[in-house]
Formats: sequence, C-alpha cells, structure tokens
Amino acid sequence: MRIGVVSDIHGSYEHLLRAVEAMEPIELLLHAGDGWADLVRWRREHPAVPVEMVVGNCDFPPVNAGYSVELVLNLANKKVLLTHGHLFGAKTDLHRLARRGREIGADLVVFGHTHRPVVLRWGEILLFNPGALSAARCYGRPSYGLLEISPDGTIRTGHGYL
Repeated sequence: MRIGVVSDIHGSYEHLLRAVEAMEPIELLLHAGDGWADLVRWRREHPAVPVEMVVGNCDFPPVNAGYSVELVLNLANKKVLLTHGHLFGAKTDLHRLARRGREIGADLVVFGHTHRPVVLRWGEILLFNPGALSAARCYGRPSYGLLEISPDGTIRTGHGYL
C-alpha cells in the first residue's frame, strides 16, 4: 500500500497540489493537521483518492464538523495512530507521543506540528512526520512524506521536498 502524508499546509494549497502530484500514484492521503480547509478543498476537487485527516492546533473547523484530533487506522494490517502532535508536546520531545502509540498498540505513529521531517524508531513503534508544506513555516524547504507497507508488513518511509 502506497500512502502519501502531508501536514502543516497553513494555506499553501499550491504546495499541496505539487506534493500530491510528486507522490503519485498513492492509494491514500493522510493529513496530520494544520490545513484542514486545504484538505477539504482538495478532497472536493479530487474525490478519487481517499483521505484520512485530523485537525491541529491552528485548525478551526465548524463545530460538529466531525473532525478529530486523533484517528486510529488499520492500514495493510498495521495499526496507525494519526495525530497532529500538539496535545503530546511533540515540539518539546516525542516521549508522550510514543507512549500514546504504545498504549493503543500502534505499529506506526504519524504526526505533524514540529514542521520538521522525522523518521524515528522508538522500540517497536515507528514515528513519522512528513514535515511542513508551508514555505513560510518550514525549516529549509517544504516537505511531504511517503509510506509504503508491503504485503509482508514491512514499512518503508521517505520524504520529498518542493
């Protein structure tokens, strides 16, 4: 399964379009928060690709819009925690985020908030951050992530830069 991952778009819709084009083909797009309006627009304009998304600390969806700060997904027989990371202090350290992943038995934790690409093994859990698509808020260049889960359960990760 080939999965595109984005986060922290902060209104940079053109970067989202460029990133998804660079990732293709993908079977699923994950959004780890801060840019829900961009993803709602993208989903409306590109209904063929499924999207799973959470809200971040800079997202303000309408009340009762049905968006969550955390999702637990089963992707190709891997348990994935998708969250923005702000509720777990991700900018300070990743301990609480990793503990939350361990609590739910996650194989993979996908998060945003730090605006920095991360791939880190934390015991049995893989922590993955695609970085930020916002040129004004990234460190260096806007970035996105790719995940591939093979039939044998191996998770491969990668980052791309605009």
